[in-house]
Amino acid sequence: MQSINFNRVNWYAKRAAAAYQTEADIRGVFPDTTLVTTTSNDVQFFLESDAENHRQIVTIRGTANFSNAREDAEYVQSRNTRLGIYVHSGFDEDAMQVFDTLAPRLDKSQPIILTGHSLGAAISTLLMMYLHEEGFSLGASINFGQPKVTNHKGVEKYAFLPLLRVVDENDLVPLVPPNDLINAIHGGYQHLGPELMLLEGEYYVYQDAHKAHRSGIGSFWKNLGDTSISAHYMEHYLHNINSKLASATQIAYEQREEYIDC
Repeated sequence: MQSINFNRVNWYAKRAAAAYQTEADIRGVFPDTTLVTTTSNDVQFFLESDAENHRQIVTIRGTANFSNAREDAEYVQSRNTRLGIYVHSGFDEDAMQVFDTLAPRLDKSQPIILTGHSLGAAISTLLMMYLHEEGFSLGASINFGQPKVTNHKGVEKYAFLPLLRVVDENDLVPLVPPNDLINAIHGGYQHLGPELMLLEGEYYVYQDAHKAHRSGIGSFWKNLGDTSISAHYMEHYLHNINSKLASATQIAYEQREEYIDC
């Protein structure tokens, strides 16, 4: 059994949700914010300098719509010579833009905590890889609704990263890109890091390793329904996290269907 501090998870979730807001709103809620900016690829992120706890916090906004998410899911892998692994080319392009803007503003004497939702979560994971290679210290990071960013070899190389992925049982985005003929050329996409699965009410599932496979992009998107779309929204994640703040109960992965929509 793995005890989860949902107040801590909520701390990250509030930031991931705030990344969708305006700069004024972000600074109003998080007064330690030193930078709010948007890349040329329309990825907004903000940086907090937490002097009291001697750390830096980076939060990255997710995809604005599912049309963009579908396009991302269809991109093939490309070899990143800097990391020495194959990565999702679309996510990596966004991550490089964020890194180039962010890196000069960071202090190597302080650990960096990252978080994000959806596309922002994918970028966050790739940023952890880049920052590690540049000698930055990484604190524990939590992502929400993250799609996959690399293959098995990439997961093996960066399995040490201090990352927890939070997913909703009904959210299909963490299953993209699906394993198909295109991405299977270099090995199908896989997730790294343990997974916290949110169910309704007080229930959750925790897994040290989780592999989700789907047959193909065409059938995957054909079966994407209203429930899975709404389950991906950050508001839904906040709802399911808040329902566990007072009391939370872990169940086995094999029992999860008994606790969906209960």
